[in-house]
Amino acid sequence: MHRILVTGAATWVGGNLVQHLEQRSGVRVFAVDDLEPRIGFDSEFARLGLDRLDLARHVLDIQPQTVIHLQTVDRSAELGSTRAHEETVVGAQALFGAIGRCAATRRVVVKSDSAFYGSSPRNPSVLGEDVEPRGSRDHYQRDLGEMERFIMEMAKTHDRVEYTVLRLAPILGARLGNSISRYLTLPAVPTLLGFDPRMQFIAEDDAVRALVHTIDHGVAGTFNVAAPGQLYLSRVLRLGLRIPQPLPGRLFDSALRGLARFDLRVPEHIVSLLKHGRVMDTTLMTTMLGFAPSLTCRQTVLTTYGRLGERAA
Repeated sequence: MHRILVTGAATWVGGNLVQHLEQRSGVRVFAVDDLEPRIGFDSEFARLGLDRLDLARHVLDIQPQTVIHLQTVDRSAELGSTRAHEETVVGAQALFGAIGRCAATRRVVVKSDSAFYGSSPRNPSVLGEDVEPRGSRDHYQRDLGEMERFIMEMAKTHDRVEYTVLRLAPILGARLGNSISRYLTLPAVPTLLGFDPRMQFIAEDDAVRALVHTIDHGVAGTFNVAAPGQLYLSRVLRLGLRIPQPLPGRLFDSALRGLARFDLRVPEHIVSLLKHGRVMDTTLMTTMLGFAPSLTCRQTVLTTYGRLGERAA
């Protein structure tokens, strides 16, 4: 029986991944999160914080051959910035420390984020996996950097374990309800006057497919994962028949604070993205990892807006 541990199972991606894996014969899935799952599944679920000693004991008890670490999303809105930092960094250290003591584990897949690179006018126009982020770093970007550095140290120390890190572009879709999807589907979308950033996405279903592919065919290393193509923000909004509301800096920031009062908090790393954009090189994704998203960036946007079958402008 192949035992798979999935952290971050309360997320939309995590829940759908667990559903997919538990349909396989000869597989037993163990799901972990410190929030209640949004997507129902039949697998065993343990509500545990990653930075708790109980989590390490849980890993050593179940002895998973494969670990999928998805509990890397920015949860500062739900947990506060301090607790979110502990989830991403301290929790990852505790989890990987337990993996280092788990003799059964052979493969670890980590969902990172393109926010690792930040969004800065000092960044290259296209970001390869070997590019070091430039400019000031927000909290989430620093947390991802610390987590990835710790993974690299673990990979050097425990060569019996194959570590694969996926830096996913912002996940976009009509069902997952994350901040970027909710922001872009507002009827009128506040934008920053004078800025029209280039953007890349990965469709919600393709994000799950990328994880499944990596479980089955993964290779060690770090890979950018994004749909083919790129779009300017203005083009995204035209495809969605949304009304852009260009605002100068202070009014733009004020509009985002107003959205937070209506339960749409746009995290700091997304605000930076909406100013400066971000485009990654995905050559290694196709040539080494062997993964190809089913939807292009444009198709991802149209699907999110429910317009894929239409003749969009």
